[in-house]
Amino acid sequence: MGYLLDSDIIIDFLKNKESAVSLLQQIGDQQWFISIISWLEILYGIEKSTRPKKRRGEFEKFLSLSQTSILPLEKKVGRQFIRLKVNLEKKGQRLADFDLLIAATALGHQLTLVTGNKKHFNRINHLKLL
Repeated sequence: MGYLLDSDIIIDFLKNKESAVSLLQQIGDQQWFISIISWLEILYGIEKSTRPKKRRGEFEKFLSLSQTSILPLEKKVGRQFIRLKVNLEKKGQRLADFDLLIAATALGHQLTLVTGNKKHFNRINHLKLL
């Protein structure tokens, strides 16, 4: 079983927040992934920070040491995204496209999504959350 790490978990881990540190320690022996979307979100935040060079180094070190793989957008993820977006719109529920792409990545690769934003993702059927 693998895990897709949401942006918030990685950010909290890099800030040394206990909840994220203990959660990643709990799943430590499993393979970790991030969506290219999370990678973009994190790098965007880093570039806006007061110390982008330092923060970028910390993020790259995290990816390297944890052997976290970055998953690209693929057709199967795109099809999942469209299915999720249409289904949620039919129910009158909307979710930000980046969050939908992250969820679609987890579903497309049969991964458990590790997130602190369960409220955002609870409405997506068949998505495993941690």
